[in-house]
This record gives sequence, structure tokens and C-alpha cells, in this order.
Amino acid sequence: MYDLPFLIPLAALVTGIVTGSSLEGPAWGLIPVAAGLVYYLILLRKSAIPAKALKLNSRHAVWIFLLFAGIGMFDAWWHRPETLSPIELSRYVAAEGEVRETISRANGDRLVVDISHLSDSAGNLRGCDNLRIVLQTDGVTLDVGDIILFPARLQEVEDNPNFRPSGYADRMKRQGIFYRAYSEGVKISKISHHTSLTSASAEWRDRIAATIENSALERPTVNFLVALLLGDRSLLSDDVRETFSNAGVAHVLALSGLHVAIVMGIILFLLFPMKLLGMHRLRFWIALIVLWGYAYLSGLAPSTVRACVMTSFVILAMSLQRRNASGNALLASAFAILLFDPAALFDAGMQLSFICVAGILTFAGQLNNVNRHFHPWLHSIVSAILVSLVATGCSWVLVSYYFSKIPLLFLPVNLVLLPLLPPYVGTALLYLAFLMAGINLHPVASVLDRGYSFFTVVAERLSAFGESAISCQVQLPVVILWLLGVLLIGFAMKRGKKKVALSVGAVMLAGSLLMIPLLRNSVPDGFIIQKNSSDISLALYDHESENVARLPRNAVSRIVHKGCEIISIDCLANLDSLSNIIMSKKRMKRRYMILGSGFSPDSLSRLPALDRFDRIVVHPSVRRKIEADLMEKASAYGLEKLHSLREDGPFKVDISD
Repeated sequence: MYDLPFLIPLAALVTGIVTGSSLEGPAWGLIPVAAGLVYYLILLRKSAIPAKALKLNSRHAVWIFLLFAGIGMFDAWWHRPETLSPIELSRYVAAEGEVRETISRANGDRLVVDISHLSDSAGNLRGCDNLRIVLQTDGVTLDVGDIILFPARLQEVEDNPNFRPSGYADRMKRQGIFYRAYSEGVKISKISHHTSLTSASAEWRDRIAATIENSALERPTVNFLVALLLGDRSLLSDDVRETFSNAGVAHVLALSGLHVAIVMGIILFLLFPMKLLGMHRLRFWIALIVLWGYAYLSGLAPSTVRACVMTSFVILAMSLQRRNASGNALLASAFAILLFDPAALFDAGMQLSFICVAGILTFAGQLNNVNRHFHPWLHSIVSAILVSLVATGCSWVLVSYYFSKIPLLFLPVNLVLLPLLPPYVGTALLYLAFLMAGINLHPVASVLDRGYSFFTVVAERLSAFGESAISCQVQLPVVILWLLGVLLIGFAMKRGKKKVALSVGAVMLAGSLLMIPLLRNSVPDGFIIQKNSSDISLALYDHESENVARLPRNAVSRIVHKGCEIISIDCLANLDSLSNIIMSKKRMKRRYMILGSGFSPDSLSRLPALDRFDRIVVHPSVRRKIEADLMEKASAYGLEKLHSLREDGPFKVDISD
């Protein structure tokens, strides 16, 4: 505790943020602050005698904890996202705000906007604080920092109802985004532009991305480099993301501590002559300034900022000749980040990066018994293996908790790709530097193209040997028990392998693994008839696997899933042939019928054996007037089992064995 001075303030700040997130008002934060100050004064009075002061020294941790817990509670209240009541959501019809992020996609643009004012139909304004929304539009030309005015009704962020809950809404809310809106691009007006560090960074990033796109690189390589160097993954295809994710190297596609470490290594290599001149500290400080410049140009992504803050504390501690520089730097960087952005505590990226780095600092060096002086190459190989194993071993529960997936091939893929990543990034930065100077090095572009092809081939080939990932979502008690076990074992190793702590930690790890099947939610088979005006589509579920089936339009089609029969009628069908299908003697668990726009309401009475169907679903391609006529006639025939996708939403069916 004494060799990690930031441990108590960080633990207190985290406690305060978690507590303050569920409390209203700043007064709650004053209570622990006042209690901490009172306790400090009591200790100060009792410490007048030197002998007592020495005994009371350990108790100072109490008032420090209370003080920073109160700061955390106040911080959580101050940065809490603003929420609106259902009445307010329906009342306001227009908004004004600043664009914080822009993402272009094939089906339109996605803007993250900080709302400053909302207005109702009468023109009454309402000021807003900490109200950030996602604005979907069909296409606009806007930059980060633009102040825009747009007509839109806010809606709560929800998971796509056409599929089973994916956790999207929870992820957005952890980022402080509770609402979404849609507006046509032509109706969005740019009022002004707010020039800031963020907007200037985005402008530079757009320039760099445009320079890469206009180079001699092949298009897949362009998309990969924009993601690798600038953190913009919007250009990557879903297949590429899935390939890297299943192979356990998704971190390659997202700016993270790995990229910061590589860039820092490249900078220190270029500044190596300063080391020969004895300017060790100056070399590190210059490298740090350049590193922050790279972070700024790459958009100040949260993961990059975290890594840069930690690197800054490491260099500061080294300059001051402090012990445990890396551990203190990690704690100090987490403290600084949470102090300015308490919502980062609930961010999956923040949690994963902190736990991975903490695990590597705690275990990797202790487990590597190879002497680096006598066997440097063997030491490096063992270190690479241990870093990958330790990072995955510490973080797999969080990956499973948030993303319902555990990669199996992380070790072989990382051992092949990670050693090649630093020279590849260095070559890419060199090529980019020449591009910015107006020189296009075609041979270097060819090397980068082949390098990217090699990365994808390795990920695909290794994934082909078997299951590359396990679909598994652990529950929160498993996460907590596993991480507590890891913490105990790490404490025991740092303190000289205390047998009690090691034993208890091992029991906690084993217990968390045994809890997985006990707490695992069974996912039933089933399907969802989706609300989709263009296609007749179904999301089919076989336990945890998901597939989408699209039935042909202007035809009669049939699909059987897990003993359930779904018949789609989207044309004036031959009733005799349809009767043969409907009257089939093959026994089904359940039967459903979908009526599309090609079906005529007049044919409803002639459909055979309607009573054999559990539900008749009306597709949204059917016009409203025809649907109303269809519903009326169904009611007249005594059919009470119609479901309107337009009015009632997607039709969901769970199948239990």
C-alpha cells in the first residue's frame, strides 16, 4: 500500500463514482468529505505526541479514502448525463447542438451531437447540460465542431427489435448516450462552427485519411491503415472485423495501448543517438511530446489517451527516480482519467485495458524465469507468450461478459502477427510521411498491401483449424469472483507467495469456473419475423447461433425451423397447391402464416384450415388501407390471431423442447 500511493485514492474514487451514480444531488458527496476532514483533525490532535503519531500513521488512510470517495460522488453527479421524461420526449420537436463525432456508412451518416437547446412546436427553448445523442441521417457534409439545428423527436436508445437483445443500448448508455433521433440531411442546418482542440484534431484526421485514400494502396489496405493509424473502423467490412475478432486480435484494429507502445518504440529508436550522448531523460520527454502529438492527430481516442497518460506518469516517475514506476503510473493514469471522465469507469475498453496492463505488470515478469542477460532471445520469446497468456487470462471474463465470446486462437495468432506489427506500423508511418510531403512511394505501397494480405491470410488460415471462438456469456458474479481471485494471487506473488492468499485465490478461480454452467442463461431456440418493409425476413435462433432467412417476394414459400412451420403468401396463390401444403399431415410444433402485399384480402376466406395456424402475421409491405380491410374481414370470419408487424412490431417466438 505504501509503495503504491495512488491505490487508496483510486479505490476511493471508484467507490464514490459507483455510489454517486445512484444518488441525486451534490450534498451526498459533502458527507464523506466532511467526515474525512473531521477524522483528519482528530488524528492531527492526537498526533501531537511523536510516539502516538507513529502508531496512528496507518489510520491516515481512512480520511484519505473518505475525502476521495466524496470527490468521486460529486464528480459522478456533476458529469451525470441529462435525462428527459416521456412527456418531454414527445414535446420537443427540434434541437441545436455541436457535432462531436461523424461516422459515414453505406446506409447513411451517424453523428454524435452534444445538445445545447431543445425547442417545442411553439418555439419555447430549453437549455440542456450533458445531453449527448446519436443522430441518424441519410447523408450530410458536416465536420466535428459544427453547430447544427435540426428537426427531430428524441427517442430512447434501444436494441434492434428485429433481433434478440444485443446489449447495444447498454453499451451506449455506458457512454452517456441515452437518446437517438433521425433527420433528413436537407433539413439539418449548419449555424456556425466551434473551433476547439477536438474539431482541429478531427480536421487533421480527415486530411490524413484523404491522403491515404488518394495513395497507390489497394482499397482493403486503405481501410486497414485508416483503422490502424487513425482508429476509424467504419470503412472495414463486417467480414474483416469478424475474422480478426474470432482470431483474438481485434485489438489490432482499434487504437489502444499496443499502438501507443509501438509508436513510442519507433520514436525512441529514431532518437537513439541522444542516448549515446547521455541525454536519456530528454530523449524520453521528446518522445512523449511526439507521442501526444500522434494521439492528437489520431483523434484523441479514449484508449489512446489512457495509454498516453500512463506513459506520461511512467516517464515522470522515472525522471523523479520513484520505485514501482509502472504500477504507480497505471493507478495514477486511471485516477486522472476517472476524475475528468467518471463514465469511463463503466466503459468496457477502459476496464479491459486497465486489467490487461495490471495483469501484465503483476504476472508476466514474475513468471518469466529465463535470464535475459544470458538468453536474451529466449527471454523475449517467453515474454511474448506470457504477455499474451496473462492478458487473456485476466480479461477473458470481461470479454465474455460484454461480447459473449471467448477467442481460442489468441496465442498462435498473436505470436505470428504481433512481432510483425511494429515494422508494419513503422513502414506505414514512413509511407504516410512521404505522402504528406507529396511523394508516393509505390514500392512501399506494394509492401503494405502484401503485409495486410498476409495478416488476413494468417487470421483466416488459423481460424480454419477449428472453432476460433466460443460463444459464452458469463454472469457478473463470475466476473467479480474471477477478478478477486486474480487479485489475491497477484498480491501473494508480490508479497512473497503467501500460501493462504494463493490457496484462497486458487479456490476463487476454480469456484468462478464452476459457477459458469450454474448461472448460465439457457438461450431457447426460436425465431423473429422481422418488421422490414422491403424483405420478408426472419431471424432464426439455434441456441446461441443466429441466422437471417429472407423469403422470396411475389411467391408462396415455406420454411421449417426447429419443428415450426412458417408459410409466406405474397401473391395470388393457386389455392389447390396451397391447400396441399397447409393440409400436410406432417405434425409440427407450431404453424405460422405471413401475408405479404401480393395477397388479396378477398382470398382470406378461401384459405384452407386457418384454424391450424397459431398466428397469422401481416407484413408491413401491405398498404394501411388493405391491412385495415384484411383485419376487418379476419374479425368477421372469427379470426383473432392476426399480428400486424407495422402496428405491433416484430413477432417473436421462443421454442422450448
